[in-house]
Amino acid sequence: MTQGPSDADEHARRQKFVKTFQNFDARTRFPAPYVQFAGKPLTVLPEKGWRYDSLGYFNTAHAETRPASETLRVFVVGDSTLLDGQVFADTVPGRLETGLKGVHGEGARVYNFGAISACLNQMIALITTRLMDLQPDVILIVGGGTDIFQPWSFDPRAGFPFNHFVSECLHDFVLDSGRTEAETEPLSYENVQAMIFNRLENLRALTNWQSDIWEWEVVRQFELSLKRLARLAPGIGAPTRFYLQPTVVRKTERVAEEANAASGTFLAYLGRQYDRFEGVLGRLELATDAPFTVRDLSRLFENDGRFLFTDIVHVTSEGRQMMADRLQADVAEIVGIAASA
Repeated sequence: MTQGPSDADEHARRQKFVKTFQNFDARTRFPAPYVQFAGKPLTVLPEKGWRYDSLGYFNTAHAETRPASETLRVFVVGDSTLLDGQVFADTVPGRLETGLKGVHGEGARVYNFGAISACLNQMIALITTRLMDLQPDVILIVGGGTDIFQPWSFDPRAGFPFNHFVSECLHDFVLDSGRTEAETEPLSYENVQAMIFNRLENLRALTNWQSDIWEWEVVRQFELSLKRLARLAPGIGAPTRFYLQPTVVRKTERVAEEANAASGTFLAYLGRQYDRFEGVLGRLELATDAPFTVRDLSRLFENDGRFLFTDIVHVTSEGRQMMADRLQADVAEIVGIAASA
């Protein structure tokens, strides 16, 4: 007879959850219509040295109606990997802007729409509900990693925002008119934390969390999201390209802290899923000049022996420059295709 999870296992998961409870920080993941969350608009992050713009993203200027002075407008959409950098110019989008200005002049502008923990479905919602109305020439999406590792650690339902189970739990607690006073526990930080953890445990049981079938559901939802984006792309009005982001598990030789980026069990899972996501990209068979295309950047640092990863997906300044250079080459290709059309 198969033994279920022990009390010790649940206690260990609970303690891990308590340590990561700070990940629901409202400054960096503030509720935003349709896209679940972004940074809290105009909030200053002292530890970062910068503040969010009026939409909750890391830009030196707000992305508003396009002025005539912008001869090239590029939007880069993604997760927290786009926020690494002490100033905007140090981020991947900022480095891309510097490169594009060197070619196209001061009229080239790049806007950073990276949101900590954003998954692909959130990025699609952001593009279709906000960004497509702002007249971009090119939209670049850097992601995929969050769609793999966040269901492992947070909401286990593939394709869901990482904190959706928290939103459901709090909504149910505060707004369930059918709940009697006797059924409602006194509101305290500890009680809320326990209530959210118990919901997470229930969802993990319902989704067969970490099983083979659960892993393949993560892949299936990723593929459905990309196909949905491909169908939407003709109406977006700007060439849109998705990049499967680099990851430490693709490096042939992991150096320094890269060797201990995560547990062996998790890294094995990450490797399996990246292989499967790579297969999804190969099956899409999209034309180079299609409104939506995909690229696999997961092996960008495969044979680089330098220390480049600070964790499983975040990279050093050297890594950010390599990513920006690759994106710049693709922008040149996209602009060239548009010019010849």
